[in-house]
Amino acid sequence: MNHTSQPPSATCTSCATTQRLSLIIHNVRYLAHNRYFCTNCLLKNHHGLFCPICFQVYHDSPPPHHRLMCLRCPSIAHRSCALPFSTTTANAASVPVFLCPTCADHKFSYFNISAADRISRTVDDKSFKVLAAASRIAAVSMSKGAAAARFEAERRAVEAAVARKRAKEAMEELTSIQAKEEEENSCCVVDLNLDARLNVTEE
Repeated sequence: MNHTSQPPSATCTSCATTQRLSLIIHNVRYLAHNRYFCTNCLLKNHHGLFCPICFQVYHDSPPPHHRLMCLRCPSIAHRSCALPFSTTTANAASVPVFLCPTCADHKFSYFNISAADRISRTVDDKSFKVLAAASRIAAVSMSKGAAAARFEAERRAVEAAVARKRAKEAMEELTSIQAKEEEENSCCVVDLNLDARLNVTEE
């Protein structure tokens, strides 16, 4: 029996989840390479770019007095979102201790949908926010990747132009040297012929 393999875009390169199970496989630029992540893996690999409670994607990191950072990873949450999930120490002036959902529970998944939702391809409000956050992060990463690729292409084009110019200058210099050598050799031949004629005349 022949089995047709799924295209790379249909499988998460991190957990091997298929598009049928996760609804969407995101194409994302990650560690200078194009990767395919399910929604859960994409968010777990981009802590710090979104609030893990309300799933707002950050354009800029919230100011220090408006954020709480996870004690174990780079995840950053809005202070107002994280306070109900944080703990305080005996010192009331101390910063609350916050663990993001994935650090608090290693089995936590950002995106869970039922079999019925997979069939109908519908999601609840929370899952929609999660999907939207992952899609925004993927879009931004691909835009940055495209910009980096354009910059690299332009840099290489400039380097190629400089190399061509140097090669042309080198060829022109070589041609000039060869012309001078030919001119000097021609003068030597003329001098030898003149000496020969003078010797014949004297005899």
